[in-house]
Amino acid sequence: MKTVFELTKITANSKARYPVRKTDTDELGLFSSLYKAQKQMFKEVKECQEYEQERLKDIAEDEEYRKEEKRYGHNIVLAYRITELQLDMSRHWESIQSVRTYTADGKPNDESLLDYQCERHFKGRTPEQIRFRPGDIVEVIDEWGAELCVVGHAQPTTEDYASYRKRCWEDCMKDCQKSCRDKSVEVKEENCTFHWDYSDDCYLVYSLGEGDTHFHPESPKVFRPTKPVPKALREKLKAK
Repeated sequence: MKTVFELTKITANSKARYPVRKTDTDELGLFSSLYKAQKQMFKEVKECQEYEQERLKDIAEDEEYRKEEKRYGHNIVLAYRITELQLDMSRHWESIQSVRTYTADGKPNDESLLDYQCERHFKGRTPEQIRFRPGDIVEVIDEWGAELCVVGHAQPTTEDYASYRKRCWEDCMKDCQKSCRDKSVEVKEENCTFHWDYSDDCYLVYSLGEGDTHFHPESPKVFRPTKPVPKALREKLKAK
């Protein structure tokens, strides 16, 4: 199977405020390997850092620039994403083989190595792989926006998966005993078709708003807040 790696930069305007910020995306290229995509990302990080130094210098020296900055703001990098895509697929989302996200300075955030055709099964995460716990304030970042949330439940663990498979197997055996006429047929556990996929590797989070505001962002979309969270917002989220 041939794949390529798509590098995306996710940005927002500096004047945008929590709890929800509009985001924009820049597609920075397709690469033949993860290494090459990461190399380009680090180059982009360096260029953005150099631009920030120049911007701060202009603000200090140029009154007109300060006025423009105060009025319009500027683009800030929130995150980078590297998406592995299978070639010769008709739909973009079906071609996804893995997703890796990074912070604005290029540090790894999280990854999902599960394909969107659900051929690879999600078997839960170890405790070391779970970055956030119930009650943590997080920022969910993707091409649709960046939104502050509070974690209600972390991803399922490997123990959760084992328990789920055990329940499915027990139910499968009961169904077979009822419906299978040939009692000599051996039913094997590995043939049980109930599995978890990429969509189960997610958090349960709550955003601000009236009523039930929960949703289930996939793990790579969940970040630590990219800037300080006001105390009032933090208390409102904690109350959800």
